[in-house]
Parts: sequence; structure tokens; C-alpha cells
Amino acid sequence: MTKKPVIVDQRQSDLAKVDGEIARLGKQIADKKAAFDADARLHALDQNMEMQRRLKAEIDTIDGLISQLRDKRFKIEIGEAAETSASKPQASPVQHREWKIDETLLRKKVPDYPSVARTDANHSTFSKGLLDLVEICVAQAMDDFRKDGFHPDTRISLDFGCTNIGVSKAQFIWLGERCKALEARVAELESKPAVEYKGVWQAGETYKRGHLCTHDGSMWHAEIGSQGLLPGQGAAWKLCVKKGKDARDAR
Repeated sequence: MTKKPVIVDQRQSDLAKVDGEIARLGKQIADKKAAFDADARLHALDQNMEMQRRLKAEIDTIDGLISQLRDKRFKIEIGEAAETSASKPQASPVQHREWKIDETLLRKKVPDYPSVARTDANHSTFSKGLLDLVEICVAQAMDDFRKDGFHPDTRISLDFGCTNIGVSKAQFIWLGERCKALEARVAELESKPAVEYKGVWQAGETYKRGHLCTHDGSMWHAEIGSQGLLPGQGAAWKLCVKKGKDARDAR
């Protein structure tokens, strides 16, 4: 009696091999996790930290292999593994965009921070300076990637993008708090009266708190702003240095 040929379902055969390998690696992970957990349950002084680190690294490696096998299994299921080995036409090279960099920005000097007091009138000076600096820094970053052979279509991982966003946000918050502290300190210093000697008291002079003047041989400190208030008459002035006795004329 003629035996019927055995018909092998190649796809099912490939799936079975992958499943067997996944099961074998899964058992290895289970054994290693059991050993890790058993050591972790010991007293801290009795634990083998070196062994725990090694087991964790091995578990991560095996877990990665299992992920690769699962990807392979999925491809077998959808038929990608059954593609013929016939040569495929060579794909045309991918065309990437060129870097669009304003080359003049690379030669620009970093703008100096405006050394003027901030007011509503000159507020745009600060915002324009910031935007100019951003343009220069962006152009420099693009140029660095260009020199390293990257193109603007290069993909980046999300964790890399999150790192850059996080660093920028942290710097903004940190420097903002630093500016707030400095502004509070400046306001405290500016609130204190500035000591300035204004010479002999004049009725037409406008005096501010902290000004010093001399009158009738004594030195007076302005306690409040005033004009025309004579030192010694009222609370506008406080005696600092009292006039001494007049000396006798030399004979």
C-alpha cells in the first residue's frame, strides 16, 4: 500500500519552534527570578548584591530575547516569514532634506544682556535680545548636527526628546527662582535710604530721606522728604553731629 506523502504546514512548524523557544526562555526567567527573590528575602547583611545585579541583568537580557521572538512569531502569523528569497529590486536611495540654516547667524556674536533698568518703555529690548539669542543657539545646534553627518529627517527617541524638554524646563524654573530671589534682594537694598551729603541747608532745595546737610554748625539727617523745613524745627530732621562750643579768638 502506497503511503501518502506527509504534508507539512511550514507556518505551523515555524510557529511551534518559536513557541518552544519562548517557553524555554520563560522557564529560565522564572528560575532566575526565584533565585533573585529568595536572596532578596534574606536579611540585608546576608544578601548577595553582586548576584542580584547579575541575575537582574540576565533577566533583562532574556526578556529582550523573548520580545524579539514574539515579534518573529507575529511576522510568521501574518506571512512575512514566508516571503520568497527571490531578489528584490534595489530601492532607490532615500532623499533627505537639507539643513536650512541662516549662515549669518553662525557668525553673529552672542548679544549682551541689556545693562539698563527694566521699564515698561524698554521691555521690548529684553524680549528682542532673547529672541536673537534663541536664533543663534538654534543655528549653532543645527550646525553641530550637520558637522556630525546627521540630516534634519533623522528620528530621535522619545526619551531623548523628553530629556531635552525636561532640561530646558528645569533651567527655566531654576533661573526664574534665582531671578526672583535677586529681585527681592535688590528691592530690599533700594528701599533703604541712600546717605548723601547735600552741603549747607538751603530753603529751596528738595531733600529726600537719607540726605545729610549742615545748618548752624550742626549736621542733620533727613528723616522724610521735605522742602523748606528748617533743621531743628519739627520731625523732618534728626540731629547727627551737634555743634561744639565756639573757641575764643586768639590773642
